[in-house]
Amino acid sequence: MQILGSPSRYYQGAGILERMGDILKPLANRFFVFADQTVLPIVRNRIIKSFEASRLTAVFEIFRGECSYPEVFRLKAKAEEADAQVIVGMGGGKAIDAAKALSVKLDFPVVIVPTIAASDAPCTHVAVMYDENHVKLEVLPMRLGVSFVLVDTGIVAQAPGRFLSAGMGDALSKKFEAEACRKSGASNLYGGRPSQTALGLGELAYTIVKKHGEEAKISADRKEVTPALEKVVEANILLSGLAGENGGLAAAHAVYTGFTLIEEMRQSLHGELVAFGILVQLTLENRGRDFINDLIDFYRRIGLPASLGDLRLREGSIKKIERAVKKICEAGSYVHNMPFRVDERMVVEAIFEADSLSKDRKA
Repeated sequence: MQILGSPSRYYQGAGILERMGDILKPLANRFFVFADQTVLPIVRNRIIKSFEASRLTAVFEIFRGECSYPEVFRLKAKAEEADAQVIVGMGGGKAIDAAKALSVKLDFPVVIVPTIAASDAPCTHVAVMYDENHVKLEVLPMRLGVSFVLVDTGIVAQAPGRFLSAGMGDALSKKFEAEACRKSGASNLYGGRPSQTALGLGELAYTIVKKHGEEAKISADRKEVTPALEKVVEANILLSGLAGENGGLAAAHAVYTGFTLIEEMRQSLHGELVAFGILVQLTLENRGRDFINDLIDFYRRIGLPASLGDLRLREGSIKKIERAVKKICEAGSYVHNMPFRVDERMVVEAIFEADSLSKDRKA
C-alpha cells in the first residue's frame, strides 16, 4: 500500500509575517507562540500587529534551545496556563521539533514558522527528540501532521548562508534515500510504500539545488530575496520534507544519527552531517567516482562539509567512528533500508573511503 502525507497548507514569500493573522484566523482565536531569545524579539511586534488587525490573541514564550522532554513539558504547562488553542513554533529545527512534540502532548493543531531553511523539519509529521547533550533519543510521530507552514523568505534571507547550505545538504539526500527505499521495498515514514510522486519530488529537490544552489547561496550571503533563493528555500523545506517522509530514509540519515554521538560533530548542523552521509551512502552503493567527485565539488562551492576534518574530527579518531557506526547499524536503523545487507565493517570502510575521496579531490 502506498501512503502520501503532507502539511494541510504551505505558504511561502517575502512579507508572510505581516499577513500571519489573516492566514491563521480560520484556525482559532488564541495562539501560544514560542521562539528562542534571538528570534522572538525580531518577530514579536510584527506578529502582535498582524494578530491585532485580525482580532487574535497571542501569548508568547521563550524557547530554551533544546528539543528535550523537560523543555517540551515546561512549554506544555505554559500553553495550558495560557488557555491556548493552537501552537505556533518559530525558529530553526529544534524549536520546530519542540512545537510538533508539544502538539503531540496537547493534541493541538500546530503552525510552523521557520526562520531558516536549514532542514525539512517544518513539513514533516515527526519530532526528533534529544537529551540535554543533543544526543538523539527517538523520533516522535504526530497523530495527524502540521496544520500550516508559513515561510517568510524575507526573514530566511537574513539568516547566515550556512543555514541555507545545510538545508541543501538535507534536500540532496532525499533523491538517493528514496531510490534506495524503493529498490529495497522499505516503508516510508507513514509505514507505506514510497510512491512515484515521492521519488519525483526527491528528484526535483536534487535538480533545483544543483541548478540554483550556488546562486541562492550568494543571495543568502547578500541577504537578498531572489528567484534562486525562493526556489532553493522551497526545495529545502517543502520538497525535501515531502520526499523524505513519503520516499523514506536510508544510509545518509543513519550516518547523521550515529554522528550525533561524536562530541566534535555536535557543532555541525543536521544537513551538514546528512551531506557527508550522502557521500557514505554513495560509496556503499559503489557509485562512480566521477559522480561522487562532482558532488564533492558542489559541496565545496556552497560551503558544505565533505570530509571528517570539515566536521571537526581529528585524524586517528577511529574509536569515535566505531562507536558512531554501532549506532548507525543498530536494529531499526535507516541504514537497513538499503537494498543490500549492510554491516558495521562496510560502514566504517565507506566513511573512510568517502573521507579519502574528499581529501584527494581537495588536493
